[in-house]
Amino acid sequence: MKNKAQGLVEYALILALVGLAVLAVMLITGTNLSDAYSQAADTLKGEEAVSAQGIMDDFLARIQKFYDENGRYPRSWGDYRFTDIGLDPADWADSVEGIFWNPNGDKIGLGNKRGDDVQVYVTDMDGKRRHLYDGWNIWCTGGGCYYHTVAPGNEVDISTLEIVQ
Repeated sequence: MKNKAQGLVEYALILALVGLAVLAVMLITGTNLSDAYSQAADTLKGEEAVSAQGIMDDFLARIQKFYDENGRYPRSWGDYRFTDIGLDPADWADSVEGIFWNPNGDKIGLGNKRGDDVQVYVTDMDGKRRHLYDGWNIWCTGGGCYYHTVAPGNEVDISTLEIVQ
């Protein structure tokens, strides 16, 4: 009976030590986990426009860096459109922040795909809400963003980007 009690005490001590080790790890990494949770929660709250702006700015900076280093714009077909600017095409095969991203030479296209259940809206410079048809893009360059075609009169305010499912 004494050996059984001693075994239970040893078992309880081992469990207590494991618990303390887990607690110590949680305290050390707690801030990082909290930050990651906050970022995920912000994304789920529907802050697409802010996130889309950041993603768009990153793409345009990568495109410009490629141009500065190579004297030409990145290729605009297949996986090269991502690999030329240092991105993994698999990360961009599905929608990110509710939209599909399409780097194309000196610009980046934002849109939805034909037949999906996502609708994209943006406001033009006259305050008119524009609906992006399936398969169309909003094209952004270093000089601004445009509805469907990069042309005068098609400018849009990317900060008004709205994704509706």
